Amino acid sequence: MSVIIGFLNGEPQELTLVDGRVHINGEIQPIKDVSEEEVEEFTRLLESAPEGDEDAREIWRHTRRIQFLVSLLSRAFGDECSNYLEMLIGNMHYRVLEYLGETDDLDEYVEARLAPRRRDHCCDHDHDHDHHHE
Repeated sequence: MSVIIGFLNGEPQELTLVDGRVHINGEIQPIKDVSEEEVEEFTRLLESAPEGDEDAREIWRHTRRIQFLVSLLSRAFGDECSNYLEMLIGNMHYRVLEYLGETDDLDEYVEARLAPRRRDHCCDHDHDHDHHHE
């Protein structure tokens, strides 16, 4: 049984249990104690999204994915797996906030914090003037 647990860069991230071991996108992950029944229950939950417009239904599914991912994170070990799950949680959370129209402050914060500073690589200092080299 497989289920979509989130999206990264527009690509679905698919969890599959193989011989009791968690695989995401075909790669085994160090997440313990995930049962077939748990994956089946999660799949049924996603399929039972309340009636309404499809965008609202998908956001409801994202909130359930976040809950499931947090559950997986509590059973994961290793930095790489934990970081991956945290990235999925953050991506799903952003999609929910975006739907609710609550990302403006976050977008401004990220842009201000992560915007690259203009650097002139030839002289290795910040400035707003041009260098002329002959």
